[in-house]
Amino acid sequence: RKTMAKMTRKQVESNVWKETKRQVRAWKKEGWKSSPGTPSLEQQLNDALMAQYELEGTFPRFIIGRGSGYGSTFGTARNQAVTRARAHVAACIQTEVTELIEASESNVELSHSDVETVGKVLSSSRQFVEQSLGRTQVVFEAFREKDGKTEVMVNVSCDGRSARSTVLKAFEKESGELQEKLSKLMGE
Repeated sequence: RKTMAKMTRKQVESNVWKETKRQVRAWKKEGWKSSPGTPSLEQQLNDALMAQYELEGTFPRFIIGRGSGYGSTFGTARNQAVTRARAHVAACIQTEVTELIEASESNVELSHSDVETVGKVLSSSRQFVEQSLGRTQVVFEAFREKDGKTEVMVNVSCDGRSARSTVLKAFEKESGELQEKLSKLMGE
């Protein structure tokens, strides 16, 4: 992430487009199509990947979660995929906070007990974070027919600010000092 932040936007776009084209070619061979009324697979994937690399300070501007679903109807498979993608967003938020703590442990001066507390609270509050995410937006959607059923693949995006505030809410029961350190760490 640090490497991508240092690269110019033009370099990032070039790398993303190359990756997008390669990935979409493989998906099309497997029978994936963009859903009716949505942009092409290339454009959707490009937009999702570009959003993934945008940063606000040290925290991502958007958290992207991925999920897939399989069902007898498109709606059933899509709902399943979105639910799984939201769960993935919660896991990604946990990972982002953990990476921030590990990367800047010396700057924020978190003690080992604070780091352990953060890990425990994050793992126990994952469901709370998932339920408290608020509005997520589908930024990528593709489907294919397989054995008479529909398989849907989605990426959802969550605003980084709301993710940060949700994480901080999970730490309301902890000491004020720990909350302050986390808030500083996440750029709140």
